[in-house]
Amino acid sequence: MQSHNYPFKFNTETSINLADDEELMQMMVETGFSSTFVGIETPEEKSLHECHKIQNKNRDLLLSVKKIQNAGMQVSGGFIVGFDSDTPSVFQRQIDFIQQSGIVSAMVGLLNAPKNTKLYERLEAENRLTVESSGNNTDASMNFIPKMDHHELLVGYKKIITGIYSPKPYYQRIRQCLNNYKRPKTGKGRVQLNYLAGFIKSVFIIGLANSGRREYWKFLFWTLFRKPGLMIDAITFAVYGYHFRTVYGLRNKSR
Repeated sequence: MQSHNYPFKFNTETSINLADDEELMQMMVETGFSSTFVGIETPEEKSLHECHKIQNKNRDLLLSVKKIQNAGMQVSGGFIVGFDSDTPSVFQRQIDFIQQSGIVSAMVGLLNAPKNTKLYERLEAENRLTVESSGNNTDASMNFIPKMDHHELLVGYKKIITGIYSPKPYYQRIRQCLNNYKRPKTGKGRVQLNYLAGFIKSVFIIGLANSGRREYWKFLFWTLFRKPGLMIDAITFAVYGYHFRTVYGLRNKSR
């Protein structure tokens, strides 16, 4: 990778305790790893105990995410609501955590029970299974009867999506990400033509035609004056946001 000037990047999936190993993170960045997906699931300790997420328990999850970002890797995260121990307060807690973490790509889903898992077996024994899991993390479906009122759970889930992907909170989160992130000194940082083309397209689609255009321009000028070396990342994340709003049907939301 070094002798060929880093012609491509690697993405991976790790557990949150990667943050405990500074030497490993440094070697990964030097090798060309630019991002990692982490199953954070929830900031609620009771729910982490329920899903046996041992490595996530009894640690400062926000600090751990920041350590990975600071090492030179972007963090994508998986989040879940619908655990038996979840209360209505979990929705705002998820929003607050995601916003404070600077995790740009936050994949939030309702809990489902896949076959051949301990959760499936427990829910089957409790006669709470309804249908087979769809496997789609964005269709707001569940395959079991939750402890929380189902309607309240759906409303709370939609609150999270709106609270993290509407333009204003989304661009606030990217700012937090860029404040946490230290771009590694690998390669020469040449601006490729596809990035330039992507920027021009984002100007027309997001900056002129989209309802969130005001937040887009505020964010670009913030990056230009505060984090000019991360402009490529900023534009990339702005495009991600447009994609997320399209997937979740939020393109007409300007909040």
